Amino acid sequence: MPDWLVVLVGLLVLGAMLASTAAGRRLRQRLPVVALRAGRAPKEDREYLLRVCNGDRVRVERLLEIERARRPDLTEAEAYRKAIRTHLRQT
Repeated sequence: MPDWLVVLVGLLVLGAMLASTAAGRRLRQRLPVVALRAGRAPKEDREYLLRVCNGDRVRVERLLEIERARRPDLTEAEAYRKAIRTHLRQT
């Protein structure tokens, strides 16, 4: 097997291992490539939370950060659902 192929396979395995950690998930969520974002929140959840926050994106981010601080391993979809539930309980 050529050396470059061994290095490539090694990098792919290392990347897969990193992506399975909490830090790797956070990094992956910040990537602009949608295909790599398996836990992406549904459009309806994003739109709903933005609507109940009166279009205030800073408030939406603050709600999501609160949920992520409680449970850093949440996917984007889980964080949105938790933020929506928290908002519904408070109203």
